[in-house]
Amino acid sequence: MPPAPPPPAPPPAPGFSLSGTPWTEARLSELGVDEHDFQEFKGSAWLWGGGALSSWFHAALSKQVSAFANGAGGRLFIGLDDLGHIDGGVPVRVKPGGTRSWLEDVLAGVVSPALARFNVFEVVPEGPRSAILPDHAVYVIEVPSSADAPHQAIDHRYYLRIGGKSRPMNHLHVQDVLRRTRHPRVEVLRIGPYGDSTLDTTDPRGPRVDLAFRAFVENRGRTLARHVGLELLLPRQLVGRAVRQRNLAEPGVHLSQTPGRIALFRYHPTPLFPRQELYLQTCWVGLHRANAEWVRSGEARLQWRVFADDADPSEGELRLNDVGAVRKALDRVAARPKA
Repeated sequence: MPPAPPPPAPPPAPGFSLSGTPWTEARLSELGVDEHDFQEFKGSAWLWGGGALSSWFHAALSKQVSAFANGAGGRLFIGLDDLGHIDGGVPVRVKPGGTRSWLEDVLAGVVSPALARFNVFEVVPEGPRSAILPDHAVYVIEVPSSADAPHQAIDHRYYLRIGGKSRPMNHLHVQDVLRRTRHPRVEVLRIGPYGDSTLDTTDPRGPRVDLAFRAFVENRGRTLARHVGLELLLPRQLVGRAVRQRNLAEPGVHLSQTPGRIALFRYHPTPLFPRQELYLQTCWVGLHRANAEWVRSGEARLQWRVFADDADPSEGELRLNDVGAVRKALDRVAARPKA
């Protein structure tokens, strides 16, 4: 008798692709039937079959990740058959921490050098007529083109997407990939709270807690970045007059405003060498009773854009309610009586 299937896990919120569009069951049904250089379908048995993890999964995943990262990037779907139809999906807990979390842990290390950027999304059933089984999901893995290419698979080969298939690269392919990295790749390394928050009881909206965030960047490419700038984008609700002045007091910060949003830009005056990391900017946000529920809802986000020479900007965001220091600040505001 095969081992019992993994216990169910509660479904998370649907993920968002690099374009910001949510991955849903409805979107999966619109993919069409064609596999191509940027899209690969794999049935659920490719990962999980007979109540156990497929013995070839790591090697097969390594091959696909190598091919996408060495080329122009692409998307791997696990839980779709060769025609792009949902086949029931993969159990959401093939490992104790959940399938999605496990895939995120596995992905970076299935190629060498390790993959720096990728996304894993979990598409769960949508209603009683869903083609995805209960406690199952379809997994979407997005692998962008890598500035660290070429990436070697577990079998010590390099792969590339050619004619809709992941094929071994020849010597000329490897040389072409090595030569293609002409732009620096500067990204936010980490961003988070810094120092002690401050409480202001004179705000007419009630007690306000000001919290600082520090951003560090890293040049993850092979090319020197001669000119680097970081733009932090904050919702207008988090930047009142007093908080605005705090941000303007930060050295080298330039503030601009568009409807509903504040942009804080800082230019780094010296080059950034490959693999070098550095602190670049601090910004302040104000948390008070007038914006507390909105922040708790998860809608409030700190977004960023990193500019390096003539490379395409690197972008990202942080949902503020995911930050423990923000939640503590909101509790502090709620517990404090109005001035």
